[in-house]
This record gives sequence, C-alpha cells and structure tokens, in this order.
Amino acid sequence: MKALAIDSASSCMIISAKNENEKVSISLDIGPKQAQEILPSIDYVLSKAKLSPKDLNYISLCKGPGTFTGLRIAFSAAKSLELAFGIPIYGVSTLRVYAEPYKNYKGTILSTIDAKKNQFFAALYKNGKEILKPQDITESELYKKIKKEKNILCVGPDAGELVSLLKSKYPKLNIINFEGTVFSTDLLFKIAEEMIHENEKPLDEYEGPEYLRKSEAELALESK
Repeated sequence: MKALAIDSASSCMIISAKNENEKVSISLDIGPKQAQEILPSIDYVLSKAKLSPKDLNYISLCKGPGTFTGLRIAFSAAKSLELAFGIPIYGVSTLRVYAEPYKNYKGTILSTIDAKKNQFFAALYKNGKEILKPQDITESELYKKIKKEKNILCVGPDAGELVSLLKSKYPKLNIINFEGTVFSTDLLFKIAEEMIHENEKPLDEYEGPEYLRKSEAELALESK
C-alpha cells in the first residue's frame, strides 16, 4: 500500500511515506518549530518515495495524547490532504503506538509521554489489552495504580525520565525502561493496515485530536 504516517505528539516529529515495501522517514527533534517544518517534511518524504498525495491509500497519525501544538499541526496537515484528495485518515492512540512493539511482553507495559507541569500521559497494557486507559496523571497517582503490578516495562520517548522519578521515590517498585529508538511511524503503518483489514472506519470529518488536558487558553478562560 501507499501511505503517509505522522507522529508529532512529542518534541520529536517523525514523518514517513510508504510506497509498497519501500519507506522514507524523517525525524526532527525541534519542539515548537514543528509547525514550520511539517509541510516541507511531508513533501520531502513523499518525493523521495516517488509518491504524490493523490497516490496515497491512507494517512495514519498519532491522535493523542501529546503536545497541543504537535497534535494540531498533524491533524491540520492530514485533514488538508483528506479534503483535497479524499484520503482516509486512521487515528491511533499515541500510547498504544509506543506500546505496540512490546505487546507480547510477559508483564505490564506502561506507555508514557511527559505532559509537563509535573504530570505524565500514561496508559497500561497487559497481554495485548489496555488495562488502564490513557490518563493525565502525576507520578504519585500513577504509583497507586501500578504498585501491585509485577515486571513493569516502561516505554515511550520519556520512559527513562518517569522510571528515574518513580525509582527515586519508590525504590521497591518493580519497573524498568526500554532504552532504544523505535520508529513510531512504522507502527502507525502496521496498526492502520490492521484496522483497514478489519474494516474499521477511518476518522470522521469532525474528529480531532485527543488531548486529555484543557489548553492554557481554556484554563485561563475558566479562571476568569
């Protein structure tokens, strides 16, 4: 299949194009500059994969949780292509994407992203099933939910930070983190094609990012 995948849920944006068995990817750890680079990066990977937008069978992206800016720009870019060329979009939970390579792990998987303000986005998986839906949570609240779990493997771009924090406060907690790099866009292709095979619907036109947290503007408005 021919497809585009976007993960801009964290400071490191990854964009990949797939032309049957060939893939072209770009990784940019640029934080707030993602908005300036997403469209040129999409053009780059498509051209290197010898594709144009009209060739695409689908677009897959991390739908959240993640950074407000990153999720917004990914959805804006994907929705523009959907509108212009009729390309279906498949949105996948960011935390599910990060947990996917380890779904056969014989223990509990803690998938996480740093949500700033002393909180983390986190979800738990066991035996390939979600056992704690994505949460916007403090490390102390998270500890209460995982303290009875055995053989916890923490994954995601900020797994090391969370494990260090938990181990410093709860040294008896049975948790380790995976150190290494996994291209999340490869997993987005995999999961999206499973969804297509199972006849799952793509995102509706009105569907947008899953933030889990109100924006600064919304919080400021509520405080008035």
